[in-house]
Amino acid sequence: MLRIGLTGGIAAGKSVVARRLADRGAVLVDSDVLARAAVAPGTDGLAAVVAAFGPEVLDADGSLDRPALGRLVFADPAARERLNAVVHPRVRTAATALIDDAPEGAVVVEDIPLLVETGQATRFHLVVVVDAPDTLRIDRMVDRRGMERGDAERRIAAQASRHDRLRAADAVLVNDRGVEELLAATDTLWETRILPFRDNLAGGRPADRGVARPTAGLAGTLGLPDRVRARLDAVLPPGCRVLPEEGPQVAPGAAREDARDDVRQDQVRAAVRVVVPPAADPAAASDAVTRAGFPPDGPTGAGGTPSTASHRAADPAVDVTVTVVPGPASP
Repeated sequence: MLRIGLTGGIAAGKSVVARRLADRGAVLVDSDVLARAAVAPGTDGLAAVVAAFGPEVLDADGSLDRPALGRLVFADPAARERLNAVVHPRVRTAATALIDDAPEGAVVVEDIPLLVETGQATRFHLVVVVDAPDTLRIDRMVDRRGMERGDAERRIAAQASRHDRLRAADAVLVNDRGVEELLAATDTLWETRILPFRDNLAGGRPADRGVARPTAGLAGTLGLPDRVRARLDAVLPPGCRVLPEEGPQVAPGAAREDARDDVRQDQVRAAVRVVVPPAADPAAASDAVTRAGFPPDGPTGAGGTPSTASHRAADPAVDVTVTVVPGPASP
């Protein structure tokens, strides 16, 4: 199973991409849909929201008055935390059930508006960000949704910055020219990166070094080594350390505000070492590295050391090497 985290700021176009990926065959787990279901009339989630914010957040028919609740939480971080404490656990439970029911070898796309804000990036093999300039997103919210400009600006300010999203992204789909271009870029990402990534994972093999890397959706690979280390740290057995590989490294590009400029700053190569403590099992560490999206690259025992293993990325868009090595015994 290939797990993709899809995110983007409000009015960036994330829902368009989510629907397109579902049309192409992905199993879509839509957090907005699940969040609405969590506070539907008659649910314990709605009762908890009323207990937290009072009956003034209800419509006359007893359903949730979303605009009224939005005015409360987007102006008050503490109120937003109270709402998240009600909604997020229920959404996670429902999402887990959908993922458990996905067929073997599926591409599972979790549409999560607050993926970066809630620190969930390391759960996924690939994080896709749909991006657009803040000014354009504000205009869309005013023109298409009838929002007051001040309300639109506050909604954007309440979410992660574009810079933070781009640093968390493995792929960026830029939506500043029109829906047709966004859909075409989504299709290209699906065909040239997502499907090969899934097939490589299913086959337990790294991406073919001889195949040209796809160009679509590469913006956002700034900080690639940091994301690799964070992804491995999240799954490795206790005591394992993830360190930069010795030798020259590819210098990260400078972060830019415009994602189209970031395309020219992509970092597609990285190498790290996983140092396994003597008390831990190197095979378990290698299994964790494989699950994170880095299958074995040939037989283990590189350099004549049976507990050493080399892994490479199954993602065809990047060239990442992960070497699992035994750590020194404690003095």
